Order: sequence, then C-alpha cells, then structure tokens
Amino acid sequence: MNISVRIRRARLWSGAALAALLAAAGPAQAEEQAAASSTLDQVIVTAPRMEEPMVIVTDPRNPRTPIPPADGAGYLKSIPGFNVVRQGAVDGDPVLRGQGGSRLELLLDGAPLLGGCPNRMDPPTSYVFPNSFDKLTVLKGPQSVVHGGSALGTVLVEREAPRFTDWGIRGNASALYGSFDRNDEMVDAQAGASQGFVRAIATHSSSDNYKDGNGSVLHSHYWRHSGTASVGWTPDKDTLLQITADKSQGQAAMPGKMMDATKLDREGLNIQASRSNISPLVAKIKAQLFHNYVDHVMDTFSLRFNNAGNTMSAASQVDHLMEGVKGSVELTPTAATKVTVGADYTHDQHSSRSLNNSEYRSGLDIDTKARVKDLELDTYSAFGEVQHELTGSSRLAGGLRVTRVEATRNNFQPNLTNDRTLTSAFGRYEHDVDLGLPVTLFGNLGHVERAPDYWERQKVTANDTTFRLDTEKTEQLDLGGLFKSGPWSGSATAFYATTRDYILVSAANAKNVHARRMGGEGEIAYRVTPSWSVEATTAYTWGHNSTHDMPLAQTPPLDSSAAIKYDDGTLLGGLHLRAVSAQTRVDRGWGNIMSTDIDETAGFAVLSANIGWRPIDAMTVTGGVDNIFDKTYAEHISKTGSWSGGDLSMYNDNVRVNEPGRTFWMRGSLKF
Repeated sequence: MNISVRIRRARLWSGAALAALLAAAGPAQAEEQAAASSTLDQVIVTAPRMEEPMVIVTDPRNPRTPIPPADGAGYLKSIPGFNVVRQGAVDGDPVLRGQGGSRLELLLDGAPLLGGCPNRMDPPTSYVFPNSFDKLTVLKGPQSVVHGGSALGTVLVEREAPRFTDWGIRGNASALYGSFDRNDEMVDAQAGASQGFVRAIATHSSSDNYKDGNGSVLHSHYWRHSGTASVGWTPDKDTLLQITADKSQGQAAMPGKMMDATKLDREGLNIQASRSNISPLVAKIKAQLFHNYVDHVMDTFSLRFNNAGNTMSAASQVDHLMEGVKGSVELTPTAATKVTVGADYTHDQHSSRSLNNSEYRSGLDIDTKARVKDLELDTYSAFGEVQHELTGSSRLAGGLRVTRVEATRNNFQPNLTNDRTLTSAFGRYEHDVDLGLPVTLFGNLGHVERAPDYWERQKVTANDTTFRLDTEKTEQLDLGGLFKSGPWSGSATAFYATTRDYILVSAANAKNVHARRMGGEGEIAYRVTPSWSVEATTAYTWGHNSTHDMPLAQTPPLDSSAAIKYDDGTLLGGLHLRAVSAQTRVDRGWGNIMSTDIDETAGFAVLSANIGWRPIDAMTVTGGVDNIFDKTYAEHISKTGSWSGGDLSMYNDNVRVNEPGRTFWMRGSLKF
C-alpha cells in the first residue's frame, strides 16, 4: 500500500518520540500494579448513569436489555440522549441529541475511525465489536479538546492494558443465543508477568432475518467476526509500550438500502507508549501511532435478486485509509492544577470503483476495475487544556484546540482544493453544594468549528459549491447537576446551542442554514431495599431551522424509560419500559448524512423483561424477552426504505425500517 510522504515523516517523528520515551523509562524502580484491570459490576444494564458532570462510563461486556445489535451503536442507544438510525439488523448510525456523523467523535483506543461508504452503509460503529473492549465512555457536549473538537460529544471505546504482578493467565468468555438464530461468542485470554503481557480476543456474531411486530420478515441477515492480538511491555508500574493489531470481516443484508453490504473488512494497527510520574512537573507523556483501513463492497446481486432493468450500478467498492500520530504531555505545575498539551495529525484517503449492470451481465468482476482516488483530507491539530481545583468544592476547566483541514478532491479537472483553519474552545465550572443532600452543579460553555466531512462534500455540484460548503460554527451552553446520597442518585442536564452555517443535507444536495437546538436529559434512581431498585430516564431535543423558520430535520421526539430491578447477589432480573412520543416537527426530504425526514411519526411504548442467575462470582447467566407485546413500530430517526424480497422494484423509499418484534434471548458469561 502506498503511503504519502507526510505519513512517512509522521511515522519517523513518532518512532523517534517512542524511542526517547522508552529510553527515559529506565529500569523498574517501584512495586508493580495489581494484576487485574478495573471492570464494572456484571449487572443487566438498562441505562448507564452519569457519575461525573457530562461523563457516562459503562462496561460494554455487561448484558443489556433490550438486547442491543452486535455493534457499537446498539450499546450507545441505552444512554439517555442517544438514538440509532436503523438500516438493518446491524450497522446502525448513532445519534446524540439529534446529531451524528462527524459531529460525534468516535475513538477506538484513542484512534479515530470512519467508514468508507458514501451512503453510510458502514458507519464507524459497524466496525466496533463491543465485547472486545473493556470500557465505553461518553463525554457529552464540547467539554474537552484533548480527544478532538466536537460540539456534540465524544465516544471513547477503550481496552485497558492488563497488568500482572507474577506469571499468570486470566480471561473471560461469553455466549448469547436469541430469536432469529442470533448467536454471539467472545473469548478474551490474557497471559503475562510483571515485565509484560500478551492478549488475544476473538468475537463472532450472526443472525438470520428478523421479523417485525406484524410478522413481516425483513431482509436483514448478517455475520461478522473479529480478531485482536496485543502485546505489551511493562518494565515498571509507570511505563507501558503496547502494540495492538485488529482484523475484522463482515457481511450484512440491508432492508433500508437498495444494495447490501457484501464486504465489511477492517484492519487496524495501534502503537501506544506512555510514561508516568517522570518529575514533579511532568506527570505523564503519551505517544501514539495508528493505522486503520476499511474495505467495503456493496452490490445488488450477492444477497438479493438483481433486477436487470434497474439503472443503478450492480456493485460498488470503496475504501478508506486513516493513518496518523498523536502526542501529549500532562503537567502538574501545582498540586491543584493539571495542564495537558499536545498535537495530532491524521491523513484520510478515499478511493472507489464500480461495476455497472451491463458489465456485471457480461461476467466482468469488480476486482478487474481500477480504484479511483477521490477525496483526501489532511488534518493537523494542536491543543491545550487546563483543570484547576479552586477549593475543595469548586473546580475550573478550559481548553483550546486549533485545527487545519486540507481537503483535495482528486477526480475533478483540475483537482478541487479547500483548506480551513478551525478553532474550538470550552470553559467549565463545577461546584459542590449541600441542598439537604450533596449536589454537584456545573456549567459548560463551548465554541466549536467543524469543516464539511467526506459525506457532505460528496454532494458535489457542477460548480463545486457543495465541496466548498461553509464551516459550521456552534456555541453551546450546558447546565446541570448530579447527586448521590444514600438510596438516591440522579442527574439532569439542559443545553442550548446555536449553529451558524449548519449543514443540512438532502438526497442530492447540501446547504448551509442557521439552526437552534435545545433540550436535555434527566435520570433518577432509588434503591428501595438492598435488593430492589427503580430508575427512570428522559431525554428531549428541540431543533429549529432559523433560516427558513421551520423545524430542524431529523430531530428525535421525547424519549423516556422506567425500570424495576432486582439483584440479591445470586438472582437478578427486572422489567424495562420505554415510551417515545409522537414527532410532528419535520422537514420532509431534508436531514443529515445518515437519513432524512419523510413524514411525522406516532408514539410507541415497548416493554421488556429479564432474569439472571449468578451461581458463583465469576459466572452470570441471564435471559429475557424484548418487545413482549410484539409491537410494530419504527424510530422517527431511521433509514428510509424497505426491501423484504423479490426484485429491486419492491424497494420502498417512503417508509422507515421497522424495529424487531418479540425477541427472546439468553446469555452466559464466565471469568477465568
């Protein structure tokens, strides 16, 4: 694979940085860390809770109800404020507060990952296998610049480096079986000693076509598997050098598309090094080098009947190369202050090739066609962030990121170029007060600029105006509080955002408008007895297109849930009710790079139940039934289109993809 000169230079720089970092480590001089990496309790998750302002942390390996799809988006859906654009049984696109795509940062072990399909058939979460990760963290709002500049939020999907005090082997495994022949398996094995470790993870998931509440079969079968190998050097408790390689493959039938995903392949390489407690001033140095490559094929004939009379391409293949380097230094000039400074660089390169119907009928294979490089993006960033403890009950945080984006469209004569310099910043204040119970109040104000992404730039017109769409400029205020006292816990967040030059997308065009959004999320939980608890959540977003004085397209309706849970340490179970209101505020034909409004939607309510057993601490068996009353419904934010069989003329692009009907499932997990 050809690599650009800039990437080669970045690798040389990174290699030198890694070498210098490891040289500074020296011999082991301190006691080694405890063997086990931190994990959250093995409980059935209905809605992960906010434990600190605007931050939610959950263990993606925990069983969940309703049972999520076997990709990253399904696991985010249980977090208040998130929705998923369903386009089949897997490969959903996550949406937070009515926004998604490149407005929502997603990092896998600190490295950015994007799909390749211009129609979002393979969003980044389609390459996330949740069972192969240890921790999922959501940062809501523009409250950090370390991981990128996003007004919406950041999702961190991470593996924690194993630590051993002596020679040993440990791991965990899980298996799931459910309706529609759904079956998932995962094995994670770790071995090591005080000086280092090796880790191997394997996952598999597959399912037949699912049925909706009407009993209609949706063209939605899939299979996917992944493998991960990781090796680490830990000469002392403060030093880590880790190399991780990932490879995954998959295939998915798409009822919400006129083509199917017949190839969903990804390979990744991630090299990380860190050194902590270097001096009283320098708390930590981190460096990272990453490579992600996605190869995606979609066609009309492998998984469905190809109607020879249709005018669209028979097959299309796209790939996306992402390579880059990151480095940061954490400083502690005083005991109450932490400063993080750093820089990162990413090179994105897309290419594509296609096979038309006449070529397909003549027996030509798409592998014989040449790949055509289309869009390239080079992104350079520098950032600084400060956290300061004012008093024992008050904290301040703030940060600034400056980003240079250089875009080149290669398949035009002459090539199109567009360079942007973006600025993102935030400031946050937190204060602990006693209002009869301890409460943490917080306020966060952020400014974020975002350049048009690959998908928005794909809407190229003859005069290239879409390629040069204006940069989005968002100002957002988040206010809220959280508390935890005795049997009670809860949180509430409200936000207000204005966006100048918001990018609104239709099927064949894109434009800039001014937009306003407001809303928030709330959650509360009460432990009635040591074994019984109840919890409830709610989330609402209101959006308005100020330019045209009409609703902002693809805004989700009010979404609430309530759960009753039981857990005595051995037996566990519960009931979960989700209720969603109707949505009448729509802008037909407009939306985002994931989906567009087609009509108003009715409200719905879905009830699910689960039960579990822990015969020993290391083993948990759970089972449940989702959508108990076999409700027929579709989310307001969903891929438009439905195809259930027959030729392509049966495809209907004026309906949403229905959610699964009554679904039974059983899952077992074991730590060893």
